[in-house]
Amino acid sequence: MERKRFLAVVMTVMMVISMIPSMVFAAAPSGELGGKLKIKGLAAVGVVLSADYAKVTPEEVTDEDFTFSWSRQTGEKELTQVGTEKTYTITQDDLGCRLVLDLTPVDGSGLTGTLTAKTLEVAATEEEAKAVEQEAEDTQQTETADGTENAQLEETADNAEGSQDSENQDVDRTEDVQQNAGNEQEDESQNTKGQPEETTEGTDDSQMKIYTEDQLQVDENGNVQTDGSEKDGQAAGEDDKDKKTYEATATVEDSEDQICDFGTVKSDLEDVEAQYVQITNTGNENLNFQEISPEHFMVQDITEPLSAGESVSVWIQPREGLEPGEYDDMITYRTEEGIEVSFEAKIAVEGEDDSSDDEDLKPSDEPSAEPTETPDDSEAPSAGDNADASLEAQSLDVNTGSLNFSDIEENYTQANETLSVTVTNTGDGTVTLKIPKSDYFEVMNEDGSEAVSGIQIAKGDSLMFMVQPKTGLTKGDYSDTLIFESEEDSEVAAQVTAEVSVKEAEQEQITAVQADPESFSYDDLKEGYDTPEATTITLTNTGNTTVSLMQPYAEYFDIGELSASVLEPGDSAAFTAVPVTGLKVGNYLDSIQIAQTSSEGQEDVLTTIKASATVSEVKKIYKLSVTPEELNFGKAKEGYSEAPEAQKVTVTNEGNTNVTLNAPSGKNFKIGKLSATELAPGESCTFKIRPKAGLKAGSYTESVVIDNEQQISAEVKVQFTVKATRKAKIADPADNKITGISSDGYTTQSKITFTAVGAGMDNESPGKGDVRYVPYNWKVINTNSWSSAPYTAAFGITKAGTYTLTVTFDRQKYNGSEWENTGEQDTKQVNFSITQAQTVTATPTPQPNGASAKSAVKTGDTTNITPFVIILAIAAGCIVGVVVYKRRKK
Repeated sequence: MERKRFLAVVMTVMMVISMIPSMVFAAAPSGELGGKLKIKGLAAVGVVLSADYAKVTPEEVTDEDFTFSWSRQTGEKELTQVGTEKTYTITQDDLGCRLVLDLTPVDGSGLTGTLTAKTLEVAATEEEAKAVEQEAEDTQQTETADGTENAQLEETADNAEGSQDSENQDVDRTEDVQQNAGNEQEDESQNTKGQPEETTEGTDDSQMKIYTEDQLQVDENGNVQTDGSEKDGQAAGEDDKDKKTYEATATVEDSEDQICDFGTVKSDLEDVEAQYVQITNTGNENLNFQEISPEHFMVQDITEPLSAGESVSVWIQPREGLEPGEYDDMITYRTEEGIEVSFEAKIAVEGEDDSSDDEDLKPSDEPSAEPTETPDDSEAPSAGDNADASLEAQSLDVNTGSLNFSDIEENYTQANETLSVTVTNTGDGTVTLKIPKSDYFEVMNEDGSEAVSGIQIAKGDSLMFMVQPKTGLTKGDYSDTLIFESEEDSEVAAQVTAEVSVKEAEQEQITAVQADPESFSYDDLKEGYDTPEATTITLTNTGNTTVSLMQPYAEYFDIGELSASVLEPGDSAAFTAVPVTGLKVGNYLDSIQIAQTSSEGQEDVLTTIKASATVSEVKKIYKLSVTPEELNFGKAKEGYSEAPEAQKVTVTNEGNTNVTLNAPSGKNFKIGKLSATELAPGESCTFKIRPKAGLKAGSYTESVVIDNEQQISAEVKVQFTVKATRKAKIADPADNKITGISSDGYTTQSKITFTAVGAGMDNESPGKGDVRYVPYNWKVINTNSWSSAPYTAAFGITKAGTYTLTVTFDRQKYNGSEWENTGEQDTKQVNFSITQAQTVTATPTPQPNGASAKSAVKTGDTTNITPFVIILAIAAGCIVGVVVYKRRKK
């Protein structure tokens, strides 16, 4: 082989070998995620959104390195997952909400941690979205921390609720405004309740970053490993709690089929018991029900709004007067919000004697229809047949044009004659018959029941109806035209004229007077009684002749004047009667006669009223009452200067005999004088009670007795409490302390956990004036605040050195109802040391202003590249040697 070719082969081999490191250097990115994730695209309906990695570290990450979760934020922290693809198209449902993108590294990618970005509120159009961006951009305030050290502090707060919405953003918590085609996406920093709040003081705060407890993972050696993973505060697919729902259900008690079935009953419906239906609001908003009135059933209206989750029981029962037949109705309650809730109600009503006609009677398709007489059930017209009948020629005819009834005598109780009329369907289809209404005549079915509109007559069939005059017609001639017409077409009709005359009845003269009441008595009179209330007696002329009444009288009763002495038939008069005053013990009976003077001058007794009175001996009754029966003078502190104000007690004689009272007394209570000692029946007197001065601590309860010479008494229960004075509990600030910090020190991979304990925090029953100390904030490099207990925190420091942990305690004083800050504070400090851990985890180190600094891509490959550099240098030397050799040869 020639020397030139040999050198060419050697150089080629050298160059191929030198290319190997470049393939190693182009390996996939690895390490902990940092920087800021942004979202490309305007926050407007219809826009396609995607991830922007321009400010994400390590560099050169792509969509293939992550799994995607797009969520809709409907509240402060409520998230609902809406997509898992690399891109997301904004829908109308997202309008007014923010969209959140969470990225998690795929398994085996070599990346740790998570990335989160959030849009502005979604607008309807891109123009509106740009306006929102501009407004946010004008008001944006960016706080940049001036950290220059390379150490990083990771911390977490152990709080009771355990929820944190971490945005995985830079320490400076800068809020960026989303812009189209790669502009920055707004990231909103959120602090969860109970989580320490970050505050920057400009002292090397670039080392500190707050994580959740789940992100600080400790290995078996106690070293902290941060993977950057976050807990999603909302489960994917969580229901929108703000959505209003209007729903309701109906449940029939004791019925699996949800039917109010009243069974078969006789025509008298008064004894049919009501059934009950439970209406339940199954939505999350109030329901306002409208009034309803079903045709065949009575139901209870729901008058009050029904709250979400509440139920109400309503009754239902058949309406009185239902004609024989079967009724099956759907009862529907409707609300003002447009909700309907229904249940079925059914009943079968039998006539007084329909055992022989059951096979011939069949109810119509509509619940309101009466039984229709048909030759065969199979021939009964269907709803469809009836609908077609309206399109065919209809015609009706009657067998007679007039009904002439015999004369009736006035004051009859029932017409003594009934005539019939037969209506025939002479048309081409079924006719639904409308029964005529008349003021003078009743139209009935052939069996005597009331005829009701809605009866159907098939083509060629006939129905017979019975007609009779109505009861109560007065003297005169009556005529009416009864029109039987089709409900489908009012012009299709047949008519018949009914006539009857009512003649004046011959009357015999009747003289009669009715007394109300016919008797009365006074059975509870006591000797020495006061005049009782008088009894009023009403006299009514129930005859047909005029009567002239005489003034009644009695021996043991005072009789008042008649209000009228001449009564026409139907007229009334009244008088009063009351026992005379001063009747002695005994029974008294009187017959009060109501009479008139006849034309012959004789006295005719028309009616007699029995009156009686019983007077009994009075029994002596002794009874006292007090008002009030209990007095509570409340509480006072020991050493009180003034006793509570005296309270008044009233004593009443509720018996019927005079009583003489004795003065009451008390041990620990001062009793005032009685305003009177002699009490007649119904009279009262008063006195006052108050606790004595100087009573020691304790509870004082007594019964103050008011007795008398008649050996009856009444008592008042009195109560008073003297409380011992209480000394305020003042906590000593020297008892404030920090626990959990080890004196042995920590490494750069240690998780450091501590607890701040305030003096007096164990005071669970504080009194006015008590003092305690409550942990307010803590500081190592940055200052971090607590908003509530527990006052515990955890952090890690990745830089060796000596540090001081400082905790500030607020002094609080109890004002009787709550603790208040006094403005004074106390601080406690503890020192600890951090040493460099032996094993160092390869983690990208943020540079100053790391968002804009550029650095080489790190793959995590620790292969020594020195030999490859030497080989590359030799290859370059060989190339130079060949070139020089050729020039010299020429």
